[in-house]
Amino acid sequence: MYSLIVSKMSLRSHFLLLICFSFLVSCQFAGNKKEIGYGEEVQLNVKEVVVPSSNVLNLKSYYLSFVYQTDSLQMLYGYNYKIHGLDCFNLKNMQSSQITFLGDGNSAVVRPVTGVYVQSLDSIWIYDGSQRALLLDRQGQLLNAVNLRDGLTSDEQVLIDCNFAISTSKLYYDEQHKSLLYGIQDTSTSPYSFKVREVFLNGSFPPVMYLLQSSVSVSDVSGGDYGNMNGINISFSDDDILYNYPVESHVYVLDRRTKQTKVVDADSRFTKNVAGKCRSRSDYSQWIRHAVENPHFYDIIYLPEREMYVRLHLGEHTFDATLDADALMDDRNLYMTLFDKEFNIVGECSLATHRYNYYTAWTAVGKGLLVFVDNLMSSETKTDRLEMDIIEIPMKTENEGGYKLVNLN
Repeated sequence: MYSLIVSKMSLRSHFLLLICFSFLVSCQFAGNKKEIGYGEEVQLNVKEVVVPSSNVLNLKSYYLSFVYQTDSLQMLYGYNYKIHGLDCFNLKNMQSSQITFLGDGNSAVVRPVTGVYVQSLDSIWIYDGSQRALLLDRQGQLLNAVNLRDGLTSDEQVLIDCNFAISTSKLYYDEQHKSLLYGIQDTSTSPYSFKVREVFLNGSFPPVMYLLQSSVSVSDVSGGDYGNMNGINISFSDDDILYNYPVESHVYVLDRRTKQTKVVDADSRFTKNVAGKCRSRSDYSQWIRHAVENPHFYDIIYLPEREMYVRLHLGEHTFDATLDADALMDDRNLYMTLFDKEFNIVGECSLATHRYNYYTAWTAVGKGLLVFVDNLMSSETKTDRLEMDIIEIPMKTENEGGYKLVNLN
C-alpha cells in the first residue's frame, strides 16, 4: 500500500477525508452486454499522494508522463515543458529529481517532446521535434538515436503525440523484439489511413507495417467534419496494438502475431457513443463548441499487474458562449471503463467531478491509474503543490456466475 502524504493534517481528518473521497468515486458497475456478476456497488481504492516540497520546481500536472517500476521501485517521469526536461518522482520514498535536456550538441533534444517510454533508469526513450527517437541515460546523455522517418514516403507522417483535443498516439519499446513501435498517418489515401510501424533496432529484420482498421461508426474521421477530433489513439500491450477513435466508443485490438483485428463494442451508459459533426470545417470557435458538446474517448491503457484495460472518456456538456472555454472543458464529467483481458466490459463509473486535469494527465501505475489532481473548477483552495490520485482497480475473482469485482484489502 502507498502511504498518503498530506501536510498538516491530523490522523482523524486524514481518515475522514479518505472515507469522503472514496464515496465520491464509488461506482455502480453495470455490464454493457452481459449480466454476469455486474450490478452491485463497487468501491475503487483511491490513494491521495502529495509530493513534498523540494528543490525541484515541478508542474502541477503533466500531460506527458510514464511510470517505470520494478518490485522495489516506482518512478514517475513527467515532461516539464518549462525546463525542457523530465521531472522524476520516486513514489516509494517521495524523493524528487530532474533530467534537464540539452539544447545543443550531440545529445540535444529538440522541442516539442511528444513521446516518452522508460525502458530502464538509464534507458529513456524520447520522441522530439527532430522526428527521432532518442535513447538517453539518467543524466540526459545520448545513447542512441533512431530517425523514425527513414523509409517513409512524403505522404506518411510520424504520429506520436499526446494532444488532449485531437488524439493520443504513443511510442512503445518492445523488449522481446528489441524494436520501436509508433503510429503513421498516410495522407495519400482518401480518407487518410492510419498504420503502426515497427522498427527493429538491431537491423536484423526490415521494418513491419500494420494497417489499422478505419472506424466502423464514422466514415471519415480526418475529413474535417469532427473539428479537433480528427485523429486516432494508439497504445500497446505486450502482443497487441490497441487503438480507438476519439469520436466513437469502439475499441480495436490488432494481434501482432496473427495481424487479425478484433472490434469491441464498448458503449458507455453515461454518454453519447458517437460524436456529432462540427458545424464548420474552418471556424475554430465552432471547433471549441464541438469539443464541449461531444464526448471524447481517450486511448486504451493496459494494466499488466491486473491483466485488465482502462479507457477514460469525457462526457458532453452544454455550450455557453458567455463562459470561459477552459472552464467549460473542466466542468465536464470524466468516466472510466474497465475491460478484462479478453476485452469484456467489467464495469464503468464516473470519477470525482472537478478534481482532475483532463489534458491527458494520467498514466498506468501498479494496479491501476495515476491521475493528476488539477482542475479549474475545483472548489478547494488552490495551491501550487503537486497532487495525484492513484486509483487502484479491485481484484477480479472468478466464480460460477462469471467475473466479479471485489474491493482491495
